[in-house]
Amino acid sequence: MTSDSVGLHGLWVDLLMPLDANLDIHHTKLYTHIQTLAVKGIAGIVLFGPSGEGDAFSCDERIDAIRQLLDRGISAKDMAIHAAFPTLRDSLKLIEQAHAMGVKCFILHPAFNNRDATDAGMVDFFSHLAQQLKGQDLLLYLASDPCAGAHDLNNRVISQLLAQHRDQFEGLIDQSHNASHTLDWMRAFEEKLSILTTQDMNAKVMANLGVHTGISSYANVIPALMIRTIMSNQASKRSVTGEAIDVDGQLLMAFDQMIMSMPAVPALKYLLSIQYRDPDWNRVRPPLSLLNSSTHDKLLKDFQKFNASAAP
Repeated sequence: MTSDSVGLHGLWVDLLMPLDANLDIHHTKLYTHIQTLAVKGIAGIVLFGPSGEGDAFSCDERIDAIRQLLDRGISAKDMAIHAAFPTLRDSLKLIEQAHAMGVKCFILHPAFNNRDATDAGMVDFFSHLAQQLKGQDLLLYLASDPCAGAHDLNNRVISQLLAQHRDQFEGLIDQSHNASHTLDWMRAFEEKLSILTTQDMNAKVMANLGVHTGISSYANVIPALMIRTIMSNQASKRSVTGEAIDVDGQLLMAFDQMIMSMPAVPALKYLLSIQYRDPDWNRVRPPLSLLNSSTHDKLLKDFQKFNASAAP
């Protein structure tokens, strides 16, 4: 895409996943979407993340999608793969088979919601993966769960994993919406690991702290704005109340306000269907569902208003 380096640097897009009438991956549309984003200047793509409905796709479906993208000419170095499954076997199978095809970058996060899970069990889960993958040329990123709960990655688990497997983990990815949680991770671990966020509204804060890498779901629809936000190294001008008043900050806030009260994946897919003039982009896998017609109407009006304000 835009970098010859391996690993997460710059803007990576948490890809929305196009589906056909049978709710299988529409590989041609996925490739076309990636090519469109590449022209806009993104650094790479994240497959089967939260915006890609990752939990809805099996190990074999993910492997097939990776293979088809590689066959179409997408470079393995431009891919990062969410490899979280409830079972260790599926995570290992995906990583080993994708790595055999040249992919090196993988994201691991707790993929289970078990009230009996403990810190020790979490350490054992990720330690087993690390031991099985030891000696391979991999970049492994630990990520918090998007729906953080009591049994998510915490500082105790991360510290134990680093003590046991320091050389095997490249970074931490905060998938929560809590900016203070990201900053806590930076204070605790930034000397040992790269710290990234998937929260679009925190991208400017991270850029001002010198972190010019992020994973964005909004970039499926507004890649240019997200690139400018993540790569910016200038603190925002502020109003007398202390609020940011730069144009890009206002645009990003306006876009976020369109999405924040709705299920994010169906809303973003609807906006992409408008951009591509392709209603098939609305399809989601259950248990997700389409937005209703009144919500579509409101979102369309808001998006038209947003595009008018964003026009040069």
